[in-house]
Amino acid sequence: MTHLSGEHMKIDELMSHEQRARCRAPIKQARTLPNVAFTSETFYQLEVEKIFLTNWVALDFIQFVPNIGDVRPVEVAGIPLMILRDHQGNVRVFHNIVPYDGCLAVIEPLSQVSEIRTPYHGWTYDLNGKLVNVAVWNGTWEGQDLSGLGERPRDLLEVCTKIWGPVIFVNINGKAESFDDYAAPLNRAFANWDIDDLDITRNAEGLPMLHPENLATNWKTHYENWGINVLHESFAHNIYDQSEEVPRLTQDGKKTCIDHIDGKFMALKYQEKDFQETYPDFPFPDLSRSASQQADQGYFGSMFPNLHVGVFRTFFHLIISLPDGPGRTHTHRAQFYRTIAASDTATLQARIEAAKELNMGGIEDGRITEAVQKARKSPAFESQYYSQFWDEMHYRFTQMVLDDLER
Repeated sequence: MTHLSGEHMKIDELMSHEQRARCRAPIKQARTLPNVAFTSETFYQLEVEKIFLTNWVALDFIQFVPNIGDVRPVEVAGIPLMILRDHQGNVRVFHNIVPYDGCLAVIEPLSQVSEIRTPYHGWTYDLNGKLVNVAVWNGTWEGQDLSGLGERPRDLLEVCTKIWGPVIFVNINGKAESFDDYAAPLNRAFANWDIDDLDITRNAEGLPMLHPENLATNWKTHYENWGINVLHESFAHNIYDQSEEVPRLTQDGKKTCIDHIDGKFMALKYQEKDFQETYPDFPFPDLSRSASQQADQGYFGSMFPNLHVGVFRTFFHLIISLPDGPGRTHTHRAQFYRTIAASDTATLQARIEAAKELNMGGIEDGRITEAVQKARKSPAFESQYYSQFWDEMHYRFTQMVLDDLER
């Protein structure tokens, strides 16, 4: 796939000044991004260049490379990468491409290998991404003499990588803000949760339980629907339709949640005690850091551009959203508990039930976001508008997208 350079394509060529001015207007008069922003391949390629190459992006969960020598090929926005655990146990990410033959260095996952032998011409790399053998390439079977390469590229290219809780983040072009600054809103929001003691829920065989889904929708539509959209809950989700505690509104017209807006993290935030009928108290260990630091609030939120969270007192529900063109998004959903509880057979059924409830919500959301994507092709309306009461976070998300595309 060819990725457009910002030097060749600019937002001015895809959205008129008038369209962008309408997006930038005060929320009462503002319009959403136009349909072209959700349906155009060219617009999507600009987003890859300006958003997914440039920002810190959630890539995968560390539990899928648990051992030294585990290697996992992945993609983000069509870009092939590989995750591995090196000999020191560090999680590292490399571009999954051999500089000589242009083929993927790894096609299938590898488990506890000491080196990587590439599938096309047999070049061998160590777990630091260094080329160590080019058997036959220069006419000798040994292949340890690399001098014939001269100054030509040989090693795998490493990608800037950081870990937050169980999530692997990458910055593909290395130009993002410092990760400490980027992750600060998450750390502030979840200061009372022991995020360093999170493990993915596991089945009876001890294997991670991941729930992947392929959605026929744009990544932004998925983002708009998740934590920053409160109004849809009572109409799209069965669990909320059955509870008198929602919609998140009192009889006198006041919200029972607040818009939590901090940098690139936005969420609806609420007191768990106010929603006990809606969210049952599952029998899992509390994630509070201490008695003085109680994890007693709930969050449904999104970290720009592609990590979505549902945070409860006893577990995290995390979604990594990976775009794959203007009309397709791959999501990886999983629940995370205290390490001691994630594989506890005594609570396995309760964890399965929790996953079932959350996955049902994902199915309901998927149905709606795919319907929205289909409607984007209609000539009847170019864009939509906002509810001042509910849509402040949606409005701010639009500004985030435009801020990156106009850089």
